[in-house]
Amino acid sequence: MQRAHFLSLMALVVAVPVAASAASSFFSSTTAAAIPCFAAGKASYEMSRTASADYTVRIDNAAVSPSLRMQIVDDPAAADFVLVDEDDALQACQSAASVKTIRIDAAAAEPDVTVAMTRNAADYKVFVKSAVFTQDDAAALFAVIWRTARKNGNGLAFATGISR
Repeated sequence: MQRAHFLSLMALVVAVPVAASAASSFFSSTTAAAIPCFAAGKASYEMSRTASADYTVRIDNAAVSPSLRMQIVDDPAAADFVLVDEDDALQACQSAASVKTIRIDAAAAEPDVTVAMTRNAADYKVFVKSAVFTQDDAAALFAVIWRTARKNGNGLAFATGISR
């Protein structure tokens, strides 16, 4: 039954607007770069390039006991979490009342979530086709949504409207 909920999540996530907001001084290059941002319902998350963030995610494929194991898949129909966007996606976080930031830090001593990513079988399957999100960004985003949902005791319902 839980697999059906995740498949429902997949269908909803494909339909949710994913976008990039304008970059600021986070980047040293003169070319404006995009900072990935994801909005679903009342929840909005932006990838952070600064040292401080609301959530820190360590992606460590060699971790003995990661919080979450994710398999990167090439087929969205096989995925539990699908993240798809285009170059011209709307700027999802600009109108959000509250945006939580996520920072990926491979050296974090006490991250909020540790993720191991693989092409082999894992707890969750993730599909990413994005102009602005990397596979690491998508894994970190899913990990924070997963962690927050577990902390709140309501599965992934808070982000999707799906109840258990």
